[in-house]
Amino acid sequence: MPLKDAKEAGAKLLQEILIEPNQRKTSTSLRMLFDSYTSTLNLKETTLKDYQTVIPYYLSDWMNKKVTSISKSMVEKRFVTIRDKGWQGGIPTHSQANKVMRILSALMNYAMADDIIQQNPVDVLKQKRVDRSTIKRSSYLTAPEAREVTESLSDHPVELAIAMMLYTGLRKNEALSIRWENVTKDLITIKDTKNHREHLIPITERIQKILDRIPRSSSPFLFPSPVDKQKNIRDVRPTLKRIEKNTGINFKCHDLRRTFATRASEVGIDFLMIKRMLNHKVSDITAQYIQWNSKENLQKMKEALERVVY
Repeated sequence: MPLKDAKEAGAKLLQEILIEPNQRKTSTSLRMLFDSYTSTLNLKETTLKDYQTVIPYYLSDWMNKKVTSISKSMVEKRFVTIRDKGWQGGIPTHSQANKVMRILSALMNYAMADDIIQQNPVDVLKQKRVDRSTIKRSSYLTAPEAREVTESLSDHPVELAIAMMLYTGLRKNEALSIRWENVTKDLITIKDTKNHREHLIPITERIQKILDRIPRSSSPFLFPSPVDKQKNIRDVRPTLKRIEKNTGINFKCHDLRRTFATRASEVGIDFLMIKRMLNHKVSDITAQYIQWNSKENLQKMKEALERVVY
């Protein structure tokens, strides 16, 4: 090949190399971005399931759109629709509107990092000070209500899990997914936590009584699914309705966590220990130096847990 032709061919190839990635990026659809994001990041199973439920539903008509075509006005309009009118005949919901935009914002930041877009269109909600406030639930059970609920509980897996939540303060998913391999004579270890920090729970007399009521089976979980024993139970709604019918007390699982924290405060347990029992992140620098899983501190935690009675 003559030198002139070789130079022209090389220049053309170089141009294709430079242009093709940009063309590929600008043609990236929301679905492609979503798949790349969820497959690349090490998301918890529950988080991934949440993403896979929320985004394809509330942004179903955007999934095949180019990421570059999603504008600020589109984002604002969709947020207001979900918040004030409901999506596809559903009820208006502040919490879901916020969740959709929180996930979409993460996706758009991911796209910015990959040079697909220059600005995050979800930022418009902050820039225009669109109302994203939600009324946080503050409901909990009083000690007499919690006592009535516990006295009504049978040996049904969900009902035993409810008892476990009331006496440990565990989140619903943390309690339902406890494995037998993580239960020893003295401790329950929660590995898959919200803050990714292993949570050790000393086994008190009351917790042991709950454990004694749980039958050992071929399932690795304390609270196995009735459909697939290799998975933990997930749907608690029928059980909550049954308890409400029997006691007249309406509650959600996270109300039990507030109940536990409130009762711990009522019986005089100090604030830092309550944070520790709930496995909340501690922002105080000095508190971060404390090794909560030392033998002595676990004993103090056990003593605190024993004081939470209803």
